[in-house]
Amino acid sequence: MSESLALGAGSRPETAQASPPVRWWRSSPYALPLYALGLWGRRLVPLVLWFTAGKLGRFGLLVAGSEFSHGSFRQWRLAGVMFLFIVMVMLGMIVVVGMLHTLRGVLAETRARRDAGEEDESLLDRAGRALIAFVAVYLAWGFQTADWREFADADMERYAVQYDKYVAAQLDSAHPTPPVKPDAGENLVLDVRIAVIFTAVALVVRYVLSALHARRGGSRLAFGVAFFELAYTFYGAVLVFAFAQGRSAWLEERVVTGWWNERWAALEKAVPGWQAAMEWLGEVRPHITEALVQPLVWLTLVILVYGAYSEDGRDVVRGTSLEQAADAVRRRTHRLTRRGVGMFMARTGLDRWPPVLNALRLTLRGGAPLITVMCLCYTLLHVGMDYAERGVYYLIGTAHRQLDWQVYQIPVGFGRDLVFTTLTLCLFAATYDIAASRQRTKRSVSVGE
Repeated sequence: MSESLALGAGSRPETAQASPPVRWWRSSPYALPLYALGLWGRRLVPLVLWFTAGKLGRFGLLVAGSEFSHGSFRQWRLAGVMFLFIVMVMLGMIVVVGMLHTLRGVLAETRARRDAGEEDESLLDRAGRALIAFVAVYLAWGFQTADWREFADADMERYAVQYDKYVAAQLDSAHPTPPVKPDAGENLVLDVRIAVIFTAVALVVRYVLSALHARRGGSRLAFGVAFFELAYTFYGAVLVFAFAQGRSAWLEERVVTGWWNERWAALEKAVPGWQAAMEWLGEVRPHITEALVQPLVWLTLVILVYGAYSEDGRDVVRGTSLEQAADAVRRRTHRLTRRGVGMFMARTGLDRWPPVLNALRLTLRGGAPLITVMCLCYTLLHVGMDYAERGVYYLIGTAHRQLDWQVYQIPVGFGRDLVFTTLTLCLFAATYDIAASRQRTKRSVSVGE
């Protein structure tokens, strides 16, 4: 494993031995809950401030998107609403990076880096370095679906009277003309022609900024690359949806589609237990994703934010049998060929994945007990917060009007999200710190031997 992954970029392995030993409850995977609670108690105030600022900004963008989407020149307005949605996504990422930034001072790994002579990164540098990889993981795992739904639901709730009038007009048999279908909740549905224009512009700007960032670096260019990556993806998603919707009926009428459906149905009948196995997998897969995959993905993002970062793809296979094969390929290829492959990866966005894979490798090297305890704590915290929310509603009682319930749900939902988000980030930060401390201890032992 590379030194940049274990100790952070710029660390010196020969000076890491001088770092003071950490307490047992900060290095044992079985003391992870205690360590996470300690971080939460020591950094609760700045975490609450970051979370509150993010919620207020998110609420303001939701209201602005709903207000701006209704009026003349609606399609151009919707293009602006999509811009506000992208800003909301970026704001959420920056808030997460800021909350993790507040925890850095109480981590043993941070003190070890300071003892090794490494300077702390500023919040701007840390966010600029992590946002590009953050966007890649955010889009790859479909986290935008929840944000998309919340953005549309906010518009639907604020303009629910449109649906009331629409239903009343449908029930009114004396209505001379059919009622106009309400447009509330469709503030992210753009016209295809406008989506083509903005997708093309976002693609060109992203290409230019990616080229400049590959040459110069810098946090400002990184912010620009991340923003226009999201813009290209979200504006382009409108085109993909329109194309799929327009071609779905055509595909269903093709002979090859009917042949495939018949063969697949025959296969399901021929294989014993196939239907039962698919139904069981469909029921279990969401639980596996939520309890195992999601915490690993978020832990990977935490590792990227804290600087266990390497853009070299060879670090993914370093220390394995594939390293020799990669070195052989590198020796036998021409310098211009390697440069061309590097430019191709940078222009297509494939160069964002080595940092993610390297961080995931460090995550898995933390050991099975650490990963197991982390996933177990994450699951218990998720279930516990659901029961806590239900208990608060039980204490409030049921003898209230619907409007009162909507008012009660605001502080209850805010408190639940606040506690869950801050505790989970402390959990992931503690997991990273324990994994890095264990790697540093192993390296010190190996150097001593």
